[in-house]
Amino acid sequence: MTTITLNLVRLVRQLAASWLIGLALIAASPALVHAKNACTANTAVHADVAAKIAHGHAFTKHSDEFVHGVIINGLAFPDPTLESADDFAGFLTKILDNPTVSRGLANSRTAHWDARTGTVIIYNPLPEDCGTAFRPYDGKTYFDDLK
Repeated sequence: MTTITLNLVRLVRQLAASWLIGLALIAASPALVHAKNACTANTAVHADVAAKIAHGHAFTKHSDEFVHGVIINGLAFPDPTLESADDFAGFLTKILDNPTVSRGLANSRTAHWDARTGTVIIYNPLPEDCGTAFRPYDGKTYFDDLK
């Protein structure tokens, strides 16, 4: 073989190898993204799920709904004010241990309703914080309409 032919063979091999590596990285990237953002709570232990939700966006965004006496959908929050994400986690654990009703939703999510406090918890295995919890303004209707 001539020098030009050998160089051409080497170039083709390098391009093929680069193409295969690139294809493998593209194929693996959705799994890597999902694994990075997946909920890491032990779903068999309600306290783990509750802690992930409470220390995610839920308490920061919805803490004003969990103040003693705050009325949402005609229901005053009956418990003492939840002062911290840890307090919120304990509150959520009690609901997950004994919800009024629970049901499956689309995309592997699960909804839990607590009639006593008007609280909905939505467990979602995809985001890192495992879901959310709040007191919806439409109350049980909101829970019933979840898909």
